Amino acid sequence: MNSPKTHAVSPLHGRIALGGIGLAVTISIDLHLRLSGQVSPIWQTLSEYVYGKLGTASAAPLFSVMCLALSLGSVALLAGIAKAHRPGTTAVCVLLGVWSAGLFVCGLVPVDPDGQARSLAGQVHNIAALTAFVALPAAAFVLTKKGRERCPWEPRRTTIRRLAAASFVSVGVVLGGFVFTLTLGLFERLLFTVDVALLLTMVRPLVAVSRR
Repeated sequence: MNSPKTHAVSPLHGRIALGGIGLAVTISIDLHLRLSGQVSPIWQTLSEYVYGKLGTASAAPLFSVMCLALSLGSVALLAGIAKAHRPGTTAVCVLLGVWSAGLFVCGLVPVDPDGQARSLAGQVHNIAALTAFVALPAAAFVLTKKGRERCPWEPRRTTIRRLAAASFVSVGVVLGGFVFTLTLGLFERLLFTVDVALLLTMVRPLVAVSRR
């Protein structure tokens, strides 16, 4: 006997989310390739691409577009989840809103240059980034809380929660990199990769029809 199908939650929001996430990933890859001689992917953070040079032009606008595209995609995910009207939706949307706002701030407020004194703007950037990277996996855990029948995210619950746990661990390692001599850039890129995978897994029920 065939299992009943669950409808896609919100294909339009899902497509916008995928577009924003895809654009952010494409720009990230482009920055890595074109600025490989200027920014170390092992030791320097993604935020430091803002000080790179693409010929005679600054890479800052491109980095800002990357952050804003990921923020837009995340807002679309938030709207799609809100449309599902499931228990706990408000908490998930608040956390995703914090994640999206943090990305927005990071895209507009640059990090301090490596080796220079900490500025107010640099501190705002760091706080926004930390808050965002904590809020996303927290949202994923709330979204997949047990006891929600017929939840579109239930079939992917295990994957989402494992990625969320990996995200939390990566945040801890990145924070440790500011205290100990660690390859900070490498672990931050690992965190970015995990979070992108987490977002894509959370987006899928918005666009996919699955069997229950």
